[in-house]
Amino acid sequence: MDQLIVHHLIVHELKKQPEMAETELLLSKETLPITEQSTELVGRLDQIFERKNDLLQGFLAAPDESLFPAYYQNWLQEGRDRSNFIVFSHDTMAVLEQQLTGVIGAKGGYLLYADYTMEEQRMLGIYFIRETPGLVFVPDAEAIKLDTIQYLDVDHMAMAVRLLAGKGRNVQMIRHARTQSSISQYFTDWVGLDRPETSAELTYNFLEKVEELPVPKDKETGFAMNEGEFEKALLKYAAKQPQQTIRVKEFDEFFYGNEKPLQEMLADGDGALDDGFRVDKRSLRKQFYLRAGFGGLSITCTKDHFRTGQIEIDEAAGTITIRSDELANLLLDQKGD
Repeated sequence: MDQLIVHHLIVHELKKQPEMAETELLLSKETLPITEQSTELVGRLDQIFERKNDLLQGFLAAPDESLFPAYYQNWLQEGRDRSNFIVFSHDTMAVLEQQLTGVIGAKGGYLLYADYTMEEQRMLGIYFIRETPGLVFVPDAEAIKLDTIQYLDVDHMAMAVRLLAGKGRNVQMIRHARTQSSISQYFTDWVGLDRPETSAELTYNFLEKVEELPVPKDKETGFAMNEGEFEKALLKYAAKQPQQTIRVKEFDEFFYGNEKPLQEMLADGDGALDDGFRVDKRSLRKQFYLRAGFGGLSITCTKDHFRTGQIEIDEAAGTITIRSDELANLLLDQKGD
C-alpha cells in the first residue's frame, strides 16, 4: 500500500442494544500505533468505498448549523495534530451518543477514526465496525479442534463516512440499505450531511448533460470522434480519475482543451455538478452497455452496435437481427455438425 499514509488512528466503542434506548461510551485516551496491521486495516476499509457503487454524497453543513462540522473545522484550523485529533474524536462521539440515544432498533459498535492520505488525497474516515462470531481451528495436544472467535466484520460495513480535504462535495457516506434508512438517519444527521444525493443520481445528471455536448476531437488524429468512440473514451476517463471523482473543469480540459462547453452549460444551472462528484460506475456502464436475457438466450451490446446497423430490432415482428460474421462463425464452431 505505497499510496496509503496513515497519520492518526483512534477507536472508541459505543454500547447500545437494539431494543434499548440507553447508550454508553467507552473512549480511548490514546491513538492506535501506526503498524503494518493497522495500516492494512485502513486500506481494507478505504477499499470498501472504492468498491461501493452508489454512495451518498454531499456537502458538510456550516459550522454554525451542526456540531460535528464545527468540531471538524476546529480540528482543521489546529493543523490536524494528534492531540486535537483525540479531542475532536471525543467531542464528536459525545454528539453521536446524543443522536443515538432513544433510537430503537439501532445498535452500537466500534468507531474507527482514521486520518490518512490515499493517492495524495488527505481525508478523514470514520468507520462503524461491529464484531461477528466466527470459527477457527485450534491446535491441541492430541488433535486440531474447532473453536469460536469474535472478529471485526470489516467486509460488511454498517455505516461509514469519508471527508475529503478541500472544498466542494467532499462528504461520501455508506449507510444501511434504504429499507433501514429510518434507523441510520441518525448517522447522516450526526455528520451534518447537507444536500445529499446518490452517486447514481449525480451520474445520470452528468450523462444527460454530456449528451447535449458536441462530440470532441480525437487527440491523435485531430478529427471529431464518432459517438461510439466518445462513449468508450468517457468510460476510460471516468475509470482513471483519482477517487473516481469527475470534476467539470478537468473534464472540459481533457476532452475540449481550451474550450469550456460543459462549464458554460452548467453556468445557468443548479450547480449540482459544479464541485465534482464521485461517479457511479454501474450507472455509467448501464448508460452505454445493454444486456438482456430470456429463455436461455442472452445478449450484451452497446448503443453503438445499433447506430452502425450491426443489431436491428423489428418491434412488430418481435425479431432481432445481428450482423456479425465473426460471431456467427464462433457459434457455428461450437455447434458442430
